[in-house]
Amino acid sequence: MTQDLIILIVEIAAAVGAAGGLGYWFTRKPKTPPAAPEPPPSLNRTLRSTRDSFWGKIQRSLSGSIDTNQLEIIEEILYTSDLGPTTVAKLLDSVEDQLSRQDKKSLDMLKTSLKGEVNSILTAVPKMGQSPFLNFESSAKPQVWMIVGVNGVGKTTTIGKLAHVAASKGAKVLVAAGDTFRAAAQSQLRAWSERAQVEIFAPEGVKDPGAVAFDAVQMAKARNYDLVLIDTAGRLHTQDNLMEELKKVKRVIQKLDPQAPHETLIVLDANSGQNALVQAQKFHETLKLSGAIFTKMDGTAKGGVVLGLASQLQLPTVFLGVGESMDALTGFSPQEYTEALFEA
Repeated sequence: MTQDLIILIVEIAAAVGAAGGLGYWFTRKPKTPPAAPEPPPSLNRTLRSTRDSFWGKIQRSLSGSIDTNQLEIIEEILYTSDLGPTTVAKLLDSVEDQLSRQDKKSLDMLKTSLKGEVNSILTAVPKMGQSPFLNFESSAKPQVWMIVGVNGVGKTTTIGKLAHVAASKGAKVLVAAGDTFRAAAQSQLRAWSERAQVEIFAPEGVKDPGAVAFDAVQMAKARNYDLVLIDTAGRLHTQDNLMEELKKVKRVIQKLDPQAPHETLIVLDANSGQNALVQAQKFHETLKLSGAIFTKMDGTAKGGVVLGLASQLQLPTVFLGVGESMDALTGFSPQEYTEALFEA
């Protein structure tokens, strides 16, 4: 075999590999596994601003013995803490009940009452704080996770972080570029996939997100992938036609696996406060969500929205985004969250 022929064969092989053999673009499997994620910051530090706007504000506004006349002050602070009206009502009922039972109505008594009710609300939600990766190794493969949310919440970044976590556990991960509406979506997702050292499925010229999801899952089944993360177009929860399209994506996935998607996770911006609850409610009605991931939790004063989500929708929070780095995704603990809301 001549040297020119060898070079030609190598070039053809490279071209076919880059195209995925079928006009699909996907990165190559890394030769070495990615490093294990570094530990994220503690919830106590993450929720510092939220704590200050919630319990910190109550402490600064009240002093000495507490009477029923001060309930209005407490109520006002609770309503401005992005907890949601349902949650505020539950907390106030608990406080009023404690006030009626105690002779000495101190700030410590109020703290104990609020902590107990916050913890009760969170722990009453099934799978609250339970990571989707908990039983991942023993689950049927491929696992298919559908990631949804409105524009600008950090959905693409979150998918990259989830892919990184899975890859660090040794999983073979495929990211499906189902956002076919936004021009820069594929390039951004490709960049995050490269950082996470996982493969991406992004068919050229395909505008139907359902077709992308179907082909990605089909490919994952044929090539023994462990996890498929399906990106979806960010859309306003008020756009009914686009919400219907999400239902179509779910239906076509179920043609290949009736149990899929195994997780339907909504990404919410913690800074959006009460609007995050409205978004989650609409997506939940459309898709039956399995959990929520809050981004931009570090530094926000609106972290109380986690409690509102649990109280109003019984929807578990499974991860918190606490930064832009690949490792800045932390699990959620109801107990740690409760302590972080009240302890400096």
